[in-house]
Amino acid sequence: MPWFPPRSLAVRLFLLLLGGVLAAVSTTTALAIHERERIVQSFRDQATADRVADFLHLLAALPPGERFATVRALPSGLWRIDPGDRPHAVPQPFSPTFTLALEEAVGTGIQIEDAWRVIRQDCEDDGGPCLPKRVIGAWVRFPDGQRVHVEGIRDYSPPYLPQGAQFAINLSLLAAFLAVMAWFAVRLVLEPLRSLSQAAEAFGRDPDHPPMDESGPSEVRQAARTFNQMRERLRAHIQERTHILAAVTHDLKTPLTRMRLRLEQCEDEPLRARLVEDVEAMRTLVAEGLELARSLDTGQAPQAVDLAALLGSLCDDAQDAGGDTRYLGPETALVAGRPEALRRVFLNLIDNALKYGGVAAVGLERAGADWLVRIKDAGNGIPERHLAEVMQPFFRLETSRSRETGGTGLGLSIAANLLAAQNGILTLHNRPEGGLEARVRLPALKGNGKP
Repeated sequence: MPWFPPRSLAVRLFLLLLGGVLAAVSTTTALAIHERERIVQSFRDQATADRVADFLHLLAALPPGERFATVRALPSGLWRIDPGDRPHAVPQPFSPTFTLALEEAVGTGIQIEDAWRVIRQDCEDDGGPCLPKRVIGAWVRFPDGQRVHVEGIRDYSPPYLPQGAQFAINLSLLAAFLAVMAWFAVRLVLEPLRSLSQAAEAFGRDPDHPPMDESGPSEVRQAARTFNQMRERLRAHIQERTHILAAVTHDLKTPLTRMRLRLEQCEDEPLRARLVEDVEAMRTLVAEGLELARSLDTGQAPQAVDLAALLGSLCDDAQDAGGDTRYLGPETALVAGRPEALRRVFLNLIDNALKYGGVAAVGLERAGADWLVRIKDAGNGIPERHLAEVMQPFFRLETSRSRETGGTGLGLSIAANLLAAQNGILTLHNRPEGGLEARVRLPALKGNGKP
């Protein structure tokens, strides 16, 4: 069964709790019914024993010769008495408990050898209905020494049993009530885990997200306190890394500027040109490093941005600069984000498509609750094994995206960081017909201004 056990922890706890409660209820009900039957049987044995004892006391008061005639003369015909030396036609399963109860009921003087209390089918010889009868019998020895076989026959009334439909309805109502209570209990138990998961997801999107509420039971408070402490340590590490990167790249600007000025005094023109080219490459790398540091900063509050207008404007600017770009999509598409950061992301992706693929086809479409941007080029694409690696800092492909083409290996990493800070996702895909496609997902802005 591939669906069992279920993957959801809530369903597992629900089934475990419901199954345990139903098993406990079933066991308790079975024990209660068994105990009830035992008690009812005990009362029935005692009542029957008292009734038989009264009848035996009546017979004991009669002379031995009148007992048989007296029983046969009874109008009800429910009692039968036979001489003790005549074997009974049907052997009876003797009941020790009923024998003991009858002995206690008759007291001393009358000896009870064996007694029974059974349900027997009495079938008519004329082919009539075969109805069950309740038979009460005993082998008795009276104080005068006479030994007789006494038997009483009554119509059997079966014990009351609930009707099948009503019993099924009651059982279904009980199961439904237990299911509702079990589900509420599971939700109550898993609510702290759900809150912890939401807090972790929110922290992954925004390191400045407010800390988790430290309230509830002691275990929940301890877990929330531990998560908040981990959150503060991670925020400190992120800020420290960002500050170090920003400081290093910023401090490199001054010596690079001095080197550039001193190179102007170099009289060897070929050497000066090569050195100036290296310095410019270093300045580009420093600038990209500053952009990477800024991309890790999520302090700016998001605002409504018309993604369609932004993409259309970038495509128009690229066309004015001689690039082969075109935009296909709606005229309006609102998202929540930082305008400058989004402009930096899509400018980088469009420039990459023009630089490495010669063309940038920008499309915008709705995908569920998100806006999906597709930027396609006509280049050679990227080997499948490197699709995820190219978005890592300082990773470059040595063939088409090398230092000679001006790549630093930070552009896609910066774009991915900027999008992640705005609940966006950047993925790269090779097109079957050739070329690379960059896909960007951003949550659409709803009418209430929330993504």
